[in-house]
Amino acid sequence: MLKKLLLLLLFIFYNSTIFSQKANEIGIFGGVSYYTGDVNQDKLFKSVSPAFSFLYKYEINKRYNIRLNLSFSNLTGSDSNADNLYQQTRNHSFSTAITEFAFLFEFNFFPYKSESQFDYFSPYVVSGIGVFISPTVTDLPANPVIPIGIGFKYAFTKKLSLSVEWMYRKTFTDKIDQLLPNEYEGTANFQSKQTSYNGSKDWYSFAGISLTYKFAFVNNSCPAYGH
Repeated sequence: MLKKLLLLLLFIFYNSTIFSQKANEIGIFGGVSYYTGDVNQDKLFKSVSPAFSFLYKYEINKRYNIRLNLSFSNLTGSDSNADNLYQQTRNHSFSTAITEFAFLFEFNFFPYKSESQFDYFSPYVVSGIGVFISPTVTDLPANPVIPIGIGFKYAFTKKLSLSVEWMYRKTFTDKIDQLLPNEYEGTANFQSKQTSYNGSKDWYSFAGISLTYKFAFVNNSCPAYGH
């Protein structure tokens, strides 16, 4: 199912690129990442690591963009930083390198066009599908993810735009933190407690700033009005 959806989205992207002359953007993203799961159950921005991405955007119109992301980070976590005695006793830690490819759709709440005199900023939402690969997460050769996030973009020239973004990724694996669900501790401190819960899958998040450059756009605006 995921493979068919990816092929459909790529087909749409290919045809929209061939048959129109809308704007294209390339850019870079820099920020931090963090993980949520058995080791970090509910705290935001805990055990952050550097994260960066390369991105490409295709402008459908003032409201919608198609976007491709290639992202890299290293997710970490440690029970030694937990508040509860169970995790401190378990004393597990991990470091998981990930490489992610995502196909995304952006929706601008306001009409947005960087070369416009008026529509040069907008909050937006972004979502789509993707996959990540990791040498320590071996459920599948490429593990599916569902990214969803929010952001704010501002064009300070006709070609350069700055965005602030926070995006979560829902995964379908419980192995980012390298805790196996069928492992039990038999010590007196644990009283044969299971070290991981397979029913709750891991999540991870990227937050940061991106800079994009618009190229090969066709300006059909009226010079008197700028849109």
